[in-house]
Amino acid sequence: MIPRLGHFFGGLRRDAGGEPPLGPKGPPLVHVDSGTSEGSADLRAGLVQGLGDRLGPAVTMATTEHFNLQSARAATISEANGRASIYLAAVSSNLIALAFIGQMSRLGSEFYAFALLLLPVLAFVGAVTFQRLVQSSFEDIAYAQRIARLRNLYMALAPELEQYLLVRRGRLGESRLHGGLFGPSGWQLALTTAGMVAVVNSVVIGASAGLVLAALGAGSLAVTLAAGAVVAALALAMHRAHHRRARDAYEPQTIDQYAILVARTQTAEEAGPSAPRQEGERE
Repeated sequence: MIPRLGHFFGGLRRDAGGEPPLGPKGPPLVHVDSGTSEGSADLRAGLVQGLGDRLGPAVTMATTEHFNLQSARAATISEANGRASIYLAAVSSNLIALAFIGQMSRLGSEFYAFALLLLPVLAFVGAVTFQRLVQSSFEDIAYAQRIARLRNLYMALAPELEQYLLVRRGRLGESRLHGGLFGPSGWQLALTTAGMVAVVNSVVIGASAGLVLAALGAGSLAVTLAAGAVVAALALAMHRAHHRRARDAYEPQTIDQYAILVARTQTAEEAGPSAPRQEGERE
């Protein structure tokens, strides 16, 4: 389908009036509001006039970028599932190991020593897994927004496709997460993979705190359970606060900056006296 789109869009320039081809220094394209039919028509005319014979290759590059962004989204989802699976498998295996140690030591000092060595490491793995899952979720959103921008290009060049695609008219700024129409609620953040890992890791941290009090002999079972529950609640609150801060600080331009960086061409004035020397060295 993608190669056919390139041929289809490449013929739009000829249908629009057969303007003469423009060189690399053609007129720059101006931004227009594509939220209306008039804006879409102006954008299409501007693209056809500004790109000229380069319209076909430009659409080919756009479809290639579309494919790359889809691959990047699949990679983020795969990484998130893999990290969550590894962490939950580690929790399960550590619980089995604690059960064996507790049975063999009859919940003696060996059990507390083993648990207090194991659970903090597990809590660390959970913390870094949670942070990476938060990053991956917003990377996936950034890639989806970049794909949406390319869909806007397709719709501007071929508005006849609107009846076959799901299109919502609006400005790009409305899709921002913080203060926008699509900002997820606190409960929606808890439904994510990162939110699930946050709950499990908070329980691990609370259990570690409770085992510390039990090993020190500070109070009864009720006191130990209450202290562990308080620590777990505080840990969950910290996880959720970090998730909300990441959501509020989200900007599409901050995701994968190396991939979207376009090197600026160095002018002769910026090159300075080193430019003639470099030319002499090449000669």
